[in-house]
Amino acid sequence: MSTPDTTTEASANTRPTSAEDLPDYAPVPRAALGPALNEQGYYVGRVEQNLYWVTDGTYQSAFLTTSDGVVLLDAPPTIGHNIQRAVNEIAAANGVSNKVTHLIYTHHHADHAGASSLFDGNIARIGHEETRNLLLRDDDPARPAPEETFQDRRTLEIGGSASSWPGTAPTTRRTTSSSTCPTTTR
Repeated sequence: MSTPDTTTEASANTRPTSAEDLPDYAPVPRAALGPALNEQGYYVGRVEQNLYWVTDGTYQSAFLTTSDGVVLLDAPPTIGHNIQRAVNEIAAANGVSNKVTHLIYTHHHADHAGASSLFDGNIARIGHEETRNLLLRDDDPARPAPEETFQDRRTLEIGGSASSWPGTAPTTRRTTSSSTCPTTTR
């Protein structure tokens, strides 16, 4: 007696008639696989207006392009140099500067800030005051501490765009993390 293949996508869209007809696992929905990566190993896409996101399929970063420079939100180490490649691609397509002028740390964890040292010392590094304290404590050269800090709220105006975000203190526990996402207006 042969058992039908229940692991294919076609079978995943049919209803089993009994418990024996169920596969050993649920197929991964195509949407859960994320976008296709280019040959350099990243995907960059528009969120809205001049706000973009870049991913390596696991971690994400976001950046805001302006006529005066680029504001980067986090620098995960797995994306590394591909962040600048993505910025270059979008800046060239839109005729704006590709110079990353600001880096905003959502919190101190290495999976969010581990590639921040790839951006030169002239960049304005911005983060919650507790993020700075924790990065100074960690003393990791890959994650330089932000020089500009805030406690309650921070608004950044650059190149005709304003971004504002609340100041939620990051956590030191691995089970949770406080990330803040800026809101952008033009």
